[in-house]
Amino acid sequence: MPLYGIGLDMLEISRMEKLIADRRFMERVFTDGERDYIAGRGKFSAASAAGIFCAKEAFMKAVGEGLAIPIREIEVCRDERGKPFIRLSGKTGETYRGISVELSITHTRTTAAAVAVIFN
Repeated sequence: MPLYGIGLDMLEISRMEKLIADRRFMERVFTDGERDYIAGRGKFSAASAAGIFCAKEAFMKAVGEGLAIPIREIEVCRDERGKPFIRLSGKTGETYRGISVELSITHTRTTAAAVAVIFN
């Protein structure tokens, strides 16, 4: 499978701590499933939200589209073992139907980061 692109994003968790209190921001950026996941993370909710946000940004960088992709058409899900993966919907899902995405999300106490590696 040929490499299509690699994207990386980092975010200070303190920035997300303020944003997760804003309902409009949460609804604009995160899907229902992502918001449920974030709400269930308790004291780690800001770190989880930051990681998900970074994953979406890393995907956009990897495909070279940037802000041209509606961010809610990129959903970060987890498999039965907790491994994150990307689910695309809408026009983004149609455009990138044939790709394979490998995703990794991490965070420290202060910073979240994600990398997306995309194959054709």
